Amino acid sequence: MMKFKYLRHPLRSAHAAKSLIRARLEMRKFAAQGDEQFGNDPHYDPRAVAVGFSCRLDKQSDDKLLLERICAAYIRSVQQQQLASPTYVATPWWEEIRQRSLGPVKEALLNRNITALQGMYGNFFRDPCSTGLVSVPYGMTDAYFRANIKEVHRRYYLADVLRRVAYWKQQTAGRFPLSALAAAEIGNPFGVMIEKTLIEAGAPFRHYCAQRIGSLLSSATNTVAELGGGFGGMAYYLLRDRPATRYLGFDVPESVALTSYYLIKAFPRLKFLLYGEADATPQAIMQADVTLLPLFELEKLPTGSVDLTFSSHSICDVVPTLLSDYLDNIARITRKQFLCIGVDGGEGSAARLIGRHLSFRVSKRRLSGWHAHKVRAATEVECLYSLACDRSNG
Repeated sequence: MMKFKYLRHPLRSAHAAKSLIRARLEMRKFAAQGDEQFGNDPHYDPRAVAVGFSCRLDKQSDDKLLLERICAAYIRSVQQQQLASPTYVATPWWEEIRQRSLGPVKEALLNRNITALQGMYGNFFRDPCSTGLVSVPYGMTDAYFRANIKEVHRRYYLADVLRRVAYWKQQTAGRFPLSALAAAEIGNPFGVMIEKTLIEAGAPFRHYCAQRIGSLLSSATNTVAELGGGFGGMAYYLLRDRPATRYLGFDVPESVALTSYYLIKAFPRLKFLLYGEADATPQAIMQADVTLLPLFELEKLPTGSVDLTFSSHSICDVVPTLLSDYLDNIARITRKQFLCIGVDGGEGSAARLIGRHLSFRVSKRRLSGWHAHKVRAATEVECLYSLACDRSNG
């Protein structure tokens, strides 16, 4: 059971303690449901979690040149961020993560501390530098990243992964073997080992998104932009399975730095363009396979330079009063379609606001159940929008 440090304020301490007790009860209930649902499934072996969480740390790589390149781009991003429009400031959710967990990695990036950065990024799946981007059960770091994972924790994580895999099979009509979920072993990843494939909890969703995007592209050489790509997990599957696709990723500077590390190591033969290395002109974008930029560069991207824009949840985190600027730019840069997955929280939600924007027409809307087995209160939707001024013919 994870250690809990009580807060000094007595009321907050009591509230936190009650929250912890509720979380433990929910975990045991979830694990018991997993026993019932998957008891006869040959993949339901809690030992697969112990194997999946074993250390895969690469102690041989020397990423000095790559990390220096990432630091240079990050420093330029942070300096320019101060001059950028308030539209592109971090969301309240990300600002909280930044203040709580990202201090050490920000300091290492700003001070070009390559040794410290090598340690963090080489272990990013298990390091606080990836907080908010990697699927560790919230607050359960101590429970999972120690020598012996308790049985209830193994059953909980295994049930979660198997439910995601089952939903992935349903959504992809069983077209892919489990081995399709394998990802690059960069950053000391963890997950469940099934049929000799390491499956991280977020892998089924990321692979689905990549395949969904691929199904919407008309040719192998289309350009895809993603807003809020995390550490590059979806982009990995997209670039792996559609190697001729041109990818543009936009995110806050800390996420862009981590994405740069992950994707450049995963695809060393591709040509990458990082912030400040060249202006995001049509020619520069055409010459690069992957372009990774801070969000404020979105407004400088050439008109009609992207075939499809994708966002998973990040747009839904934008303050509604700032959302229109994002939508104006998405409409301007996108030639064909905008695929958005997020929570439909009611009248003022991003999904409703996008639907009212004159440039977007709903082509397809459907419920998305990727998190329904854990968060039943929220309604997650997947919406495909076509652009009112489709530039695909001109």
